[in-house]
Amino acid sequence: MVAGPDGCRAKTGKIKMWKPFGRPSVLFFILVSFCLFFLTLPCLGETYKEQDYRDSFSTDYFFPYLDYNEKDGVIAGIDWQASNYTGDHVLSFRGGMGTESGKEQLQAGYTYLGWYPAVGINLFDKNTFFGDLKDTGNDKDDWRREVGGSLTFSFPFDLYHRIVPGYEIAWVDLPDEWERLNGFTLSLVRDTADYYLMEIISGSQVNLTAKYGNEAVGSESTYQSYTGDLRLYNNLDLDEYFGAGQRLIISLRLHGGVKKDDPRLFVLGGEASLRGYDFNEFSGEKLWAASLEMRYPFLVIDRTTTPWDLFHFQQLLGVVFADSGQIWRDYDDSKSISGAEVGVGGGIRLQMFVFGKIPFEVGLDLGQSVTDRDRDPKLYLILRLGF
Repeated sequence: MVAGPDGCRAKTGKIKMWKPFGRPSVLFFILVSFCLFFLTLPCLGETYKEQDYRDSFSTDYFFPYLDYNEKDGVIAGIDWQASNYTGDHVLSFRGGMGTESGKEQLQAGYTYLGWYPAVGINLFDKNTFFGDLKDTGNDKDDWRREVGGSLTFSFPFDLYHRIVPGYEIAWVDLPDEWERLNGFTLSLVRDTADYYLMEIISGSQVNLTAKYGNEAVGSESTYQSYTGDLRLYNNLDLDEYFGAGQRLIISLRLHGGVKKDDPRLFVLGGEASLRGYDFNEFSGEKLWAASLEMRYPFLVIDRTTTPWDLFHFQQLLGVVFADSGQIWRDYDDSKSISGAEVGVGGGIRLQMFVFGKIPFEVGLDLGQSVTDRDRDPKLYLILRLGF
């Protein structure tokens, strides 16, 4: 899947009176209960010997999960996916809580692949940092929380292309208000990516998504959102040019969009979008951004150096990158917040597998703004455990 980051936009004039969910665990309890009931219903009246094997579930993987950003700190949790033996039913869960912010990032889903189109139910409870939205100049941490779910229908054209219409319900909790946003979604997806070890080495990923909601479909306000994300990957095997050469991976990402009256604004800045700048430093209703990155494994380790395959070190990569982007506070603004920003830099990544199976990547990136020379260089910790 391809996804882009969002921010938030605060509004006034509404009073907090009621929250849709007291605890996020309620959402996931409902999902798991529904799935278990759905899966066991056909065999309630059968004996053990008469049960069909297709009603049995296997765990495809169950891994610890780690991620990091400078506002959440380390996000520690689990990454789990399971399916029955015929592959008709798929359950997934990824969730964790930031050690610095104490805020949860939870996603759960169930997909039934036995029909055409495939039917999916997705639930989420996520928090997004968006900084000083009102330009007060204060060093203040503001957050947006989204709790809700969606029902989607996936129409695959072939192995690489699909169209996904759906309906989404979301309660958005902002610093000054909470708001229910219900609406229709439509995504066009292309994915021809080829993987090697932990990363994509060739192919492309495209995701074009539109969202629309109004009072007629249960939303408290009318909103529109149009986003696009294009990622291209290629590689050059340098072994053809010198004996010790490895594979150089080149990636290009272009993403952006426009939102109108949608409080879930775009954000820009930090290790995920614009290196050389603070995490989610800019936010607005209109965005474009681009990132060019090259990775080269200058040291291939490929050995286990600790007992029980605890850490199987794979390779050490060098990374160079150039990021750029521009964001507008409102969709109809003619002038952006700070003009086009550009950052360049490099870093190192150590890739390994925990117990020989769980991918684990640690590294450091150093980014420097080119357009704002008064900024100090920014150092980013890269920490990813799990898929």
